[in-house]
Amino acid sequence: MLKFTAFFILFFGLHANSFEDPKKYPDLKEKFFEVSTTEPEQRVGYHVGDILHRQVRLTIKEPYQLIEESLPIVGYEKRYRGQVLGITLRDIQKRKKDNYIELDLTYQIFTNNVTAKPAFITADYYRVINKNKPDEVLKVRIPDLTIAVSPIAIFGDIKVEKDMSDFRGPFLINTDEYKNRIFNSFVAILITLLILFYIYTRFTILPGFKKTFLPLHKKFKKQKTIAIDDMIRATNNGINSIADASIFEKNLNQLYKKNSAFKNIDKELKLFYKISNKKLFDDKLKNNSDLREWLLMFVFHLHLCEKKVPVKGSDIKLIKI
Repeated sequence: MLKFTAFFILFFGLHANSFEDPKKYPDLKEKFFEVSTTEPEQRVGYHVGDILHRQVRLTIKEPYQLIEESLPIVGYEKRYRGQVLGITLRDIQKRKKDNYIELDLTYQIFTNNVTAKPAFITADYYRVINKNKPDEVLKVRIPDLTIAVSPIAIFGDIKVEKDMSDFRGPFLINTDEYKNRIFNSFVAILITLLILFYIYTRFTILPGFKKTFLPLHKKFKKQKTIAIDDMIRATNNGINSIADASIFEKNLNQLYKKNSAFKNIDKELKLFYKISNKKLFDDKLKNNSDLREWLLMFVFHLHLCEKKVPVKGSDIKLIKI
């Protein structure tokens, strides 16, 4: 019974030291100690049951020595102005070498709030004694730590980016809708570019395509002094090469069998052979700029039909001969 009473008194005495007035002992001058702490990265968003870790490193210089009985006690609840803060010391690990001591402190949260509520790991005061003067007892202040018990920060004092709580995930934006829109737009643009590339390029990009009329069109457009006779002959030769036969107005069906797209410009083809007969055989057709422009447009329509690209009816124009 006596041993139990002595243990109880000793424990109570140590526990009572935690509530001692820090003004009771004078401060140790800074030149006689060095203190540093490693704080948890998370400073906001704590809830009931959360654990936080803190490390304190303290070096006491001669002639002073740390009084280890003044270190924090497991189970001690942090208080501020006599009010329990809801933070309890759960574990303490010590590593000591000469006058250097390193403390790993583990605290647990036992409070919660729906709005931002500050919670403090208040400053601790460790006592030291002068080995040469046992009556000289001083204190060393360990800096406090402020955290937030809530899902949000306290008026900008703590950055929300430091909230690493496992109880609240990050707010993510659903990007699926935007990704689908971007993908569909990209596909539409790609298809459009391929169509335009196929229509206007001089290169063969589809099977079975013969680039016959596009070079003619570019040649006629570039060489503005080329004779009408030469334009007609070159165009006629191109039509024959497409049909693998000599084509005239009477056997245009042979051309249509090879490529039915040419049937869309049937009126222009018939007019072309009438122009060809008058110019090449009767020589009754006069050279003029309108005829040159019509032949240029006609060759471009042949180019579109060769690619099996539809020619609009509104684009088909006839001239008087």
